[in-house]
Amino acid sequence: MQTCSRISAGILAGLIILFCSPVIFAQSLDMPSMPEITDLDMPEISAPSMDGKFYKPTVPKNYTKKPKNTETAATEPNTTEAVLSDATSTDDLLMTLLTNSNMLTASDISGLYATGSFNTVSSLTGNNSTDSTTALLKEILQRLNELKIEQKTAGAAEQEIYAAKKQDSETFKTRKPSVLRFKINSYSIKDSLTQTFLSDPEPDGSFLLTADRKYFLNNKSCSETFYMLFKAVKSNGNTTTFSVTPSIAQGTENKNSYVYKLCQCKDIIAEKTGNLVVVHYVSEDVTTDLLLDIDK
Repeated sequence: MQTCSRISAGILAGLIILFCSPVIFAQSLDMPSMPEITDLDMPEISAPSMDGKFYKPTVPKNYTKKPKNTETAATEPNTTEAVLSDATSTDDLLMTLLTNSNMLTASDISGLYATGSFNTVSSLTGNNSTDSTTALLKEILQRLNELKIEQKTAGAAEQEIYAAKKQDSETFKTRKPSVLRFKINSYSIKDSLTQTFLSDPEPDGSFLLTADRKYFLNNKSCSETFYMLFKAVKSNGNTTTFSVTPSIAQGTENKNSYVYKLCQCKDIIAEKTGNLVVVHYVSEDVTTDLLLDIDK
């Protein structure tokens, strides 16, 4: 009986030890503690910046490239009739003759010369010579305009004669004068010239330069013709000094035209050496650089 009691007590003790040992074992081990989670500073990630060398600008749909040879005006043109202007007067006798549809152009003058309507500038003035280059230029232009009208109203037979003379003139033409350089306020006027005419020099060296010009004003094509009379005033061997008188006829008045501004200037002087004629003119508003080869 005692033996059974001892066995039961032993079994009970074993069970107690079995169930209590994990607790004792867990308490005896020094388990590491979990780190306390705090507000960590996360690494700052910045957005990549745009590198300038990879930037490609876009062109607006309504962008329009400006045409070359553009001249702007402070005010809109206020007339559609041709006007003639020079440094002395705006009320010119040719104003009634030079209408927009009948402007005396360099092409007209070149055609008159080619058909033999005149051979030198002096042949246009007759015996009514004057010391005033302005009056002389007006007289020349008036006579040229009269010749143009006469040729335009000529009969069929006369027109055929004019055409034949012009063809012969083109065939046997040997003289080739030209504008080598023409700048006003650093702007190249030469690039906008469509037709030029240089008359044969007179015995004293005097000659006429005429040129047609086209440019853009407020994105509209405009035309003008300018005339420059080079009147010899002094000669020294191979060098000649000229007094230059300019004038201009415009299809649409534009007082901000570079050539118009030049035509308001006075006391313009040119120098000729050999075949070359040069104008270097500087004023408060206008700087001009003109170089001609008169080929004579």
